[in-house]
Amino acid sequence: MKKPKVLYVSSRPSRHQDIALQAAPDELAVAMCGPGDHGEILRQLADADFLISDRALDIGADMLAAGKSLRLVQRIGRLVHDIDLAEARRRDIPVCYLPVQRCAKVAEHAMMQTLILQRNYRLLESLLRLSPGTDAVKCDANTFAYNWTGAESVHSLIGACVGIVGFGEIGAELALRLQPFGARVLYHKRSRLPAGTERSLGIEHGSLAEVLRQSDVVVILLPHSDHTAGMVDSRFIAQMKPGAMLVATGASTALNERDVAAAYRASAIAGVATDGWNYEPVEEGNPLLALAEDPRANVAFTPHVAAGSGTIDWDERRAEYANILRLIRGEPLLYQAMPAD
Repeated sequence: MKKPKVLYVSSRPSRHQDIALQAAPDELAVAMCGPGDHGEILRQLADADFLISDRALDIGADMLAAGKSLRLVQRIGRLVHDIDLAEARRRDIPVCYLPVQRCAKVAEHAMMQTLILQRNYRLLESLLRLSPGTDAVKCDANTFAYNWTGAESVHSLIGACVGIVGFGEIGAELALRLQPFGARVLYHKRSRLPAGTERSLGIEHGSLAEVLRQSDVVVILLPHSDHTAGMVDSRFIAQMKPGAMLVATGASTALNERDVAAAYRASAIAGVATDGWNYEPVEEGNPLLALAEDPRANVAFTPHVAAGSGTIDWDERRAEYANILRLIRGEPLLYQAMPAD
């Protein structure tokens, strides 16, 4: 019996494509394709039963028409604004999305580092250890010594502006997590998202200059590329709001580490956090890491672990095919996207 064909279109590096192929159920025949060859995609769609794509592919009416046997479109990630949902519904092709756990983990890490900087956690911990009370009294509802260390520069996300530079799946996950904190969220990416997507995520678009000028916290989620390498340098920081904080959980090459360290020492930025490093493992004498030698420095550094321990989560990768198996078995679909009426 012929296996159902899955066309998987991905822009991810070959090692990630190989993992996706290894995770595929035995009952499916999977063809992997890059996003660059539009003609090849249309050719492969001609006999495909299912289409899986990450954010590499705009899925318009031409592709849906080419997939004459398509029974399901599965997006890897939350964002479906570049899929023609109305045309898919007209053709009775369900479209589903799948939140990416790895992206959610990075967003959680960015939240953690942002809160550490905003609350000036290392300073507070240092003051606590160095300032034990000599005339302590037992606390009750009316008796306590609030902020007995006299700590200052303890901030909140309530009413703050968080700017996200480089907005993809991780940016979407971060924006969702920022919503309950009462922060205003600005974002910058080359292609602005549709208004409906911005409303659902609670975000506002701005130019890079606008985002840097207005944000109390700037979160860098840029990918690796020749364009982004070393992009966060002294000129970049000079555009930031005075006293703003910098969090980097995107490409480890985006920071000019020497410039960022110098900016912190000069109080041009009030805090800096990064998970990735220009050279890994991080080299002795790294100018950023040297900042952490001061226990009161407002820094939050981690050894490139934002996405987790680094082991392959096979359950997560197999979940990319879960809706296909559900449809074959006649079970309800998960995370089905619906067009706006």
